[in-house]
Amino acid sequence: MKNIILNAIQKSEKNYITYEEFISLCLYHSDKGYYQRSDTKIGRKGDFYTTSSVGTVYGEVIASVFCRLIKNEVIDPIFVEVGAGNGRFANSFLTYCQKNEPTIYANLEYRIVDESKYHRSLQMKTLAEHTNVNYYASISDLSKIQNGMIFSNELFDALPVRVVEFCQNKWLEVVISYNESYELIEKFIEIENDTFFEFLKHHHFSGKHGQRVEVPVAMESVFKGLNEVLDHGIIMTVDYGFTREEWNVPHRVKGSLRGYYQHEMKTNVFEFLGEMDLTTHIHWDELRRLAEMNHLENLYFNSQRQALLDFGILNWLVQHAATNPFSDEYKHNRAIQSLIMPGGISDSFQLLLQIKGFSETKKLKTRECLTINEYK
Repeated sequence: MKNIILNAIQKSEKNYITYEEFISLCLYHSDKGYYQRSDTKIGRKGDFYTTSSVGTVYGEVIASVFCRLIKNEVIDPIFVEVGAGNGRFANSFLTYCQKNEPTIYANLEYRIVDESKYHRSLQMKTLAEHTNVNYYASISDLSKIQNGMIFSNELFDALPVRVVEFCQNKWLEVVISYNESYELIEKFIEIENDTFFEFLKHHHFSGKHGQRVEVPVAMESVFKGLNEVLDHGIIMTVDYGFTREEWNVPHRVKGSLRGYYQHEMKTNVFEFLGEMDLTTHIHWDELRRLAEMNHLENLYFNSQRQALLDFGILNWLVQHAATNPFSDEYKHNRAIQSLIMPGGISDSFQLLLQIKGFSETKKLKTRECLTINEYK
């Protein structure tokens, strides 16, 4: 991967590449990119955990909300998962519908969009018994979604970004070149893209010495792709990020770009090139602004922990579970506990629900479906 990056720099007119290009090569290169490699990435044997790693409850709770929306005639049984990883979430979602909502399951169209051939192969193996699943490599391959739900978990944090830093009393872009020893280094250049200044101005990043900000240059195109394929319906986004106020915390002055390798956070993103995940915290205010610009409404936003509580996860607790820590009941309740305890994994994530083309009646029904705590 290092040779691929060096070659890209040498071929560039100005002998550097942007962080956007660097991240794209490291994660999405057709041969050596991290997400194209045939290695386990999620779970104990991988590089990071995600919410679907914690048992089946997470997928079941989201499925229950989806089914409530269908039964209340808010949406049709069309569910699109963008970036489905190893397929664990989809399997728990579909199995829940199959067992608890057979009528919905019989009419359910589950679409998976995943650029990674390796991940699609894992999904097909995991979901072999579910014949109502279709697989796509790109959002643009999807047919129009007339009235369904688009769901993603950690999609936007994996998108390439550009990086700017405030120094010499102005904002400069941070790019990547190499030294005489062919080691990758950073350098600063004048910002040539006016949209960067618009982004910084709109979100009130006035700048203080040494402050870094990741500009989410790919967020708009991905969101527009989702919006274009959705005629009417819901976009549910789960990810980790900060609101504008949260970016002001002093320890975030250097931004959030980092890597994860075998469950260790790496601040030096030049390590383990192509072998570790690269990620950033997303700008939630920008994602909400994009919705408003594209005639969608931001209906619900909360921490994942509070969202799961609102959605009724406590109803999944097994009453009078055995005290044996190795029993299935005990493990089941412990998984729920890990999802809702303050300071746990769900406090690191947020959930945003955006709607398109809904009447006031549908908006009201949607809110009611999101806050029913006695359903299973």
